[in-house]
Amino acid sequence: MASKKTRILKKEWPDFVKDFSRQNQFRRVTLLLGDDVLVGSPGLPLAGVTYDPEDRKLEVYLGISDSGDPVRAFHSVEVPRAIYLIKDDDAPNPVVGLQIQGAPKTRMSFVYLEDSDPDEARFQWIANVAFSIYEARGKTPGDDQADWFQAEALVNEVASRFV
Repeated sequence: MASKKTRILKKEWPDFVKDFSRQNQFRRVTLLLGDDVLVGSPGLPLAGVTYDPEDRKLEVYLGISDSGDPVRAFHSVEVPRAIYLIKDDDAPNPVVGLQIQGAPKTRMSFVYLEDSDPDEARFQWIANVAFSIYEARGKTPGDDQADWFQAEALVNEVASRFV
């Protein structure tokens, strides 16, 4: 793998994270903090990445199966110092991830995007949320279609926040 890193200028961060989220939403993510795996393979679907210049915080949000809130900030980087886009032109999808440098004496964060079908990951996310809805209403049969449509609406609403 001949990957290369491109540093993103700080003044471009707000637009970059929106574009990155839009272009990579629903791709499965493996998340590392230094050598520690926070989210391993096959990963969770990327909901989006946010950057708040006032709070000086960058957050990576991933989709989870909770019907109450199907997205969670899986990782926050306080006072980020640098963002690098990692690309591999030989890969099926050349964008393979992000490297995020935090405050001094903190470990490097890595967001690796899996070469999986984003539509399949989105479908699985909706299915997981639908099952959570089914469990929350006592596992009574007969409303699977309604559960699915409710889960799909929740995932779409959450995903729209990042693009």
